[in-house]
Amino acid sequence: MNAEMKPDDKIEQDVQAVAANEEESFADLFEASLVEQPKLSRGAYVNGVVVAIDQEYVTVDLKGNAEGVIAIAEFETIGEAVPAIGDKIDALMTGKGRLGAELSVLQAKRRKIMEEMLAAKEAGSVVEAKVTREVKGGFRVDLGGLEAFMPRSEADTGFVNAEALLGNTYEMIVIEVQQRPENVVVSRKRPIAAIEEVKREAFFVDAEVGGKVAGSVKRLTTFGAFVDLGGIDALLHVSDIAWKHIDNPSEMLSVGQSISAEIIKLDATSGKVSISMKNMIEDPWMSVSETYEMGMQVTGTVRKLIKVGAIVELEPGVDGLIHRSEMSWTRKDIDPAKVLSEGDVVDVAVLDFDAKERRLRLSLKAVRENPWQVWMSEHPAGSKITGKIRNISDFGFFIGLTEELDGLVHIGNLSWDMAGDEAIKAYSKGQEVECVVIGVDVERERIALGIKQLTENPFDTFINGAKRGSAINGKVIEMLPNACLVEVANGIVARLALREIPREQDNPKVGDDIEAKIIDIDRKRQRVELSIRQLLRDEERDSMRMYADQVKREEEPSALALELQRKFLNKT
Repeated sequence: MNAEMKPDDKIEQDVQAVAANEEESFADLFEASLVEQPKLSRGAYVNGVVVAIDQEYVTVDLKGNAEGVIAIAEFETIGEAVPAIGDKIDALMTGKGRLGAELSVLQAKRRKIMEEMLAAKEAGSVVEAKVTREVKGGFRVDLGGLEAFMPRSEADTGFVNAEALLGNTYEMIVIEVQQRPENVVVSRKRPIAAIEEVKREAFFVDAEVGGKVAGSVKRLTTFGAFVDLGGIDALLHVSDIAWKHIDNPSEMLSVGQSISAEIIKLDATSGKVSISMKNMIEDPWMSVSETYEMGMQVTGTVRKLIKVGAIVELEPGVDGLIHRSEMSWTRKDIDPAKVLSEGDVVDVAVLDFDAKERRLRLSLKAVRENPWQVWMSEHPAGSKITGKIRNISDFGFFIGLTEELDGLVHIGNLSWDMAGDEAIKAYSKGQEVECVVIGVDVERERIALGIKQLTENPFDTFINGAKRGSAINGKVIEMLPNACLVEVANGIVARLALREIPREQDNPKVGDDIEAKIIDIDRKRQRVELSIRQLLRDEERDSMRMYADQVKREEEPSALALELQRKFLNKT
């Protein structure tokens, strides 16, 4: 039968055979494609080839005539370039939409990172994270597409400088991972602490007080600076930065600055180290005794004003105090701020110093002319001046001599013959008066003036004509409990003690005239003491002497008898 088959039949049979083979081959391919096609369900990983790109989406062929779309914005979010047509891509299915499966490269990356964080937590390995912003209680960090939280307490081993952390990438460890809700907590402090512990142990093995170290300023505070010595932080107190006084470490230091210092304290148990920069240079007070001497004039800068005076820097590290009493010759309790200002350059005199106690006393007024000395040289004792009364007090009044100087007229120097409290009633504030300079006490800064000294002292006139032992007449003007006052001359009152009156005589009364003997004259106190008893005794003694002399004269031979007696004796 086959031999009898026609050619056309043969051709048709061959075509049918080919068609059957092609149908079988297509069926095999279709079955294969069904096997390779992923199960398209929410949360499943898929991979495919980019087949189209428009302004909003990237279309991906997922095989088996299935397609998915990815929003172009996601590539920018994860920091990747938009893929090209034909590129293979992995994604995570998040749902189904009108354009096909909705895919996300962002979610795929986040899930992958979560899996890596979980593995890192289990292994205790470090991850890299970038600090992006500060939030309540800590910081947000970027793990390369997944945001995590870093508590403030886990940001550093010491002071947390938020400004310095932001924008920088650090090694961290994962301390907590939570899938739902998605949450990752990391720590920067723990890997740092581990490294610091190793370095700290190594440091305390070799370090000793007095040893020299180098480091960089890590952080500044109001009380000093923290210095990184290569894994261990040391405190550099503000008082140990320099020998000179500084108010704030920022005056001499800045963050990142390299310094050299000396170890002054070590505590391996607490891990604390204190260092000093100033110990690297010589203490300027060691040479103070050679540089300064009492009385010398020096120049300094007013560094600070305080209640009791002004602190003056003479050289870096050497300060002296001008006490408020040493600022002005004439104003004793002056406010330092009324004389000086911080930053003033002043000439001062060294009063004394104690290098051991680090004390140096200065004087501002000592380098200026002493106004008391100047005034005294121009107005010696005895000279006359005229001025107005500035102030009246119970003990006298003050005369204005210059803008700064006053002179005192004591009530005892107002009148020779009138009590001071009575004499002062004749004067008033602002009245111009003439005075005599009695004296100037430069050391005590006092000028004594007198008005009664403008006329001669009646007491001096009196004692020029009277002397101790002479008799004098006077009138009783006042009775005192133990004495009476007797006016013996104009303006001169003497004292007669009652014990100097004979017992047989009655005590005199005011207005009685008496005669008495001057028994004492006190020029300094201008006092005269009288005695009636001694006057009577002297008179009695004089009378007896006169009587004795008379008797003696009567008993003696006359001159004629003596002459006759002489001649008679010569003849014999």
